Amino acid sequence: MSKANVDVLREETKNWFWASKFGMFIHWGVYAVLGQGEWTRQAHKISQDDYAKLPGQFNPKKFRPDEWAALAKEAGVKYMVFTTKHHDGFCMFDADNTDWKVTKTPYGKDVLREVTDSFEAAGIRVGYYYSIMDWHHDDYLPRLAFEAEERPAEGHDVMDYIKYMREQIHQLLTQYGNAPFVLWYDGGWMNAPEDLGAAETNAMARTWHPGILINDRHHTKEDLVTPEQRIPPTGILDDDGKPALWEACLTLTSHWWGYDKHETVFKTSDYVIRMLVDIVSKGGNLLLNVGPKPDGTIQKEFTSVFKDIGKWMAVYGESIYGTTASPFNQLPFYGRVTVKGNKLYVHVFQWPVDGKLRLPGLHNRALKAWVVGDEATRLKLRRKGADVIVSVPEVAPHPVVSVLCVELDGAPKADTFVIRPDRWGRLMLPALYGMMEGPHGQRIRYESRDGILHVGNWYRAPDCVYWKFEAETAGTYELTIDHSVESGEGGSVLGVIVN
Repeated sequence: MSKANVDVLREETKNWFWASKFGMFIHWGVYAVLGQGEWTRQAHKISQDDYAKLPGQFNPKKFRPDEWAALAKEAGVKYMVFTTKHHDGFCMFDADNTDWKVTKTPYGKDVLREVTDSFEAAGIRVGYYYSIMDWHHDDYLPRLAFEAEERPAEGHDVMDYIKYMREQIHQLLTQYGNAPFVLWYDGGWMNAPEDLGAAETNAMARTWHPGILINDRHHTKEDLVTPEQRIPPTGILDDDGKPALWEACLTLTSHWWGYDKHETVFKTSDYVIRMLVDIVSKGGNLLLNVGPKPDGTIQKEFTSVFKDIGKWMAVYGESIYGTTASPFNQLPFYGRVTVKGNKLYVHVFQWPVDGKLRLPGLHNRALKAWVVGDEATRLKLRRKGADVIVSVPEVAPHPVVSVLCVELDGAPKADTFVIRPDRWGRLMLPALYGMMEGPHGQRIRYESRDGILHVGNWYRAPDCVYWKFEAETAGTYELTIDHSVESGEGGSVLGVIVN
């Protein structure tokens, strides 16, 4: 196939992925037997010999991949990414070059093929996660710190591991039909990309499976940016300043991706639906994880969230799929906006008590508006200066996220909102206009209490909230912060006043 044809296929895959918005991540391996998460070998310093006993205990008698696929389809999931091999090196497929694989367990079947077939039969495209890191292979370096002495690196050549890795990637990209649409690397932070021949491996992958997308976790610039366990405060741009293709991957748990029998903290359906809207309004996709149990079932805390998302998507999915990012950098209400052509989809998280929603600095003429799901009932529109005011029903159509559609006279254009001093020289920095940011494991988030919006759940030092504003003059200012700290919980901030 010519390079031009490969580029066309790759662009088609990018466009499809961009429009899909919502995926399911599945972390499943022999680590599920212990129920302590996917990093259990390192976290609990389990020797290689002891860990080698786990495959003999892996026999998921309740594994029904068709049921997994049905749950994903019900939720509105458009694609799935499955962990073919995690950091423990155990292959959940019938790898040709090792016996450290699922077909050598009591279960004895190629789980990857079963999962791939079931999801593709349900109309859901399938991608493959592959860990570059490998704690099992003798030639992968560096060793885990706790076993460095008992497993010395001397006499081992990482080039032999590269050959092993490329053989597996070739098998994954050539023996499973149309799958995968994405090669989803992980575990690449322990080595420089040139040390493992990343660029060369990716070039090979594109010849083996034309049009495939590759993520950024081999630390080369590829197709897909993948922030983990955090939501960027704004969209992500590429080196040219254009919107990048990106996907936030998050767990429903507080920490681990694989099954954790001790987990007690789970994200709620309400939070996840708003999280999905937030990510899509910034131009991204959500890859939401499940960690199946060792018996092959998905626990109720996960299934209930996916089912609730599906109920919401069944009514409001048009405001998610195929949409672009919001034209507004800030909104004067708690909500988000997505765009499709000349339509604004206004997602309202907190219903206005005065019955009015203001779309600030909108250049376009608003032609008509309605509640999604009830197009026959039109909402009143009026212009007030640079803003468009939408009159909404007294009661929110949905208790978590209601969606309005506003049709414009063309593609939406809006002024950039800038916080400036009021007539007394004060800068008011409410929580609503704050930019929340944090590294991996971000916990800070918006919370509404008694109808008042806070920046809440703030108990990690790396998390932060910041505001962008313009001051008339340089100088020394007095800050007044309205905040609270609750026993046993994170702190919250209502806003800041700069005098």
